[in-house]
Amino acid sequence: MGLLTKSAAAFGAALLLLAPSAYAAEPLQGKTIYIDAGHGGEDSGASGNGLLEKNINLAVSNKVIAKLETEGAKPVASRTDDTFLRLDERVAKASASQSDLFVSLHTNSAVSTASGTETYFNSTYEGADSERLASDIQQQLVTSLGMKDRGVKEAPFYVITYSKMPSVLAELGFITNPQDADKLKSDNGQEHAADAVVNGIETYYSGR
Repeated sequence: MGLLTKSAAAFGAALLLLAPSAYAAEPLQGKTIYIDAGHGGEDSGASGNGLLEKNINLAVSNKVIAKLETEGAKPVASRTDDTFLRLDERVAKASASQSDLFVSLHTNSAVSTASGTETYFNSTYEGADSERLASDIQQQLVTSLGMKDRGVKEAPFYVITYSKMPSVLAELGFITNPQDADKLKSDNGQEHAADAVVNGIETYYSGR
């Protein structure tokens, strides 16, 4: 075998070796991810410490969308401004876009002493995958935001019950808790929350 032939063969082998790792390094490439900013318009959601949930949800959602785009994903947003959408409209839009995943973003409310983040799934459709996605996002949120870990839970929330793809609902923190609210209202805190959601989705796909 001549020198050029050997070089070509070696180059081809190198490409074969590199291909899987290159693919693994871009787990979100081409994935359609539906990001649902909870509430909106006439529905403000929770309120506390001078904040409205709908605004926090939207701010984090828009950051998640931007970050997903840089990772090669094809994000679809339920809303990108202060618009009201019924729950069934959110689910229908996710189905129409043939999204691979559904992630709904919310902030919690309770007495001022309640704090932390929790992520929900439902086992109606893609239960095992939904639970794993919830776990991956929850772990990233707790680490990135430094929030109390309230765990992964199953619940019959409409958007995760009727979405026919792996679906989760993340409660980023308690808007009624002063410490949580300080993180959720700051641009830095919102960036950390968005990074956590994207990293959680990447972890989900990397582990498949």
